Amino acid sequence: MDLRKFGILELTHKEDLAPNTAHINNLRDHGEPFVIVKRYVRADDSICWVRNHVSRISNGVGGMVYLATVEAVDAPLDGDRALLDLATRVLKWRDVRCGRFGAEIFSEPASDMLVDLFVSEQKGREVCVSSACLASHVPPTTALRHLSLLEEKGLIARVPDPFDRRRTVVELTGQGRATVTAMLQTFQRSEGR
Repeated sequence: MDLRKFGILELTHKEDLAPNTAHINNLRDHGEPFVIVKRYVRADDSICWVRNHVSRISNGVGGMVYLATVEAVDAPLDGDRALLDLATRVLKWRDVRCGRFGAEIFSEPASDMLVDLFVSEQKGREVCVSSACLASHVPPTTALRHLSLLEEKGLIARVPDPFDRRRTVVELTGQGRATVTAMLQTFQRSEGR
């Protein structure tokens, strides 16, 4: 289907409009590219899950145009949603703990970065190196050292942003995703006791 003749409001599922609009506004106002996993509604009212990579570029005459790639993806599974909820709770608990005691007492930078990457991936958000470092709750040099260790272990990959050569994006590898998923599933089972 040729998507060029449809507007974003016509394609996007009504429940996905608010987060999509927030990302678009941030892109318009601050130039920050984004990735979002959302639903498109087909002409027959069926649903198609997609991942959009959206950025803006100069049109060559002083204005800006938006550029989006659309990739069909599988619908998130309910189990994935449960793991996402658990991972989100884990991150909130770590934020509370670090706020109460300070990150220097209970520092787990590699684990914090992996769980943050999992949550971001599940929500369809890209994570740049500086954001991954912030998620670690340790100084940037320490965080970068842990990123290198995670990369050496094959759990993450650092890739250039295809739309902005100044940025590097951090992604879970297949092995990293499987490792975090297994860790969360173990924790999920222990919560059920």
